[in-house]
Amino acid sequence: MKSNFLYVGVAVVFAVLVIIYATTTSHLSEEIASISSDKADITNPVLTVSFPVTFEFKRPAELNKTRFSQVKFSHFNHQDVSCVKCHHTWDGKAPVKSCATDGCHNELKAKGETESYFKAFHTLHSDRSCRGCHAEMNKAGKTELKLAPCANNACHVIVPRVAATN
Repeated sequence: MKSNFLYVGVAVVFAVLVIIYATTTSHLSEEIASISSDKADITNPVLTVSFPVTFEFKRPAELNKTRFSQVKFSHFNHQDVSCVKCHHTWDGKAPVKSCATDGCHNELKAKGETESYFKAFHTLHSDRSCRGCHAEMNKAGKTELKLAPCANNACHVIVPRVAATN
């Protein structure tokens, strides 16, 4: 009889410790991993952020003439990066705007312009651009993402065409 009370007591203590741990820690990766839809809402007492877990960058119409595939992006894979690293004009309160929004990277035709939409993602020596950040990670040995050639790399993945069957 005493052993039953001991097991119940241990189970209650364990359950209380799990509840305390779950309410006092905040792990973004666990919250995102537990989401079954394609949209995540992360809430804390100060801020609620809603974002797509994975998405495909939609190029502005002016840039749709490129032959490279659209870039697929995963917020889940980038959860260790501060939001403002990429969304550098975000104040943490207002909705996040597109890179092509007026005043940000809205130069869509001249790829070489410093604040162009193209440069926002492709500047090699910038820790805010996709290419620059991943090149630094490759150099530091943290990852080995294929960044070149552009036509079939970690960003612009070529999807093989399925042969028609009759």
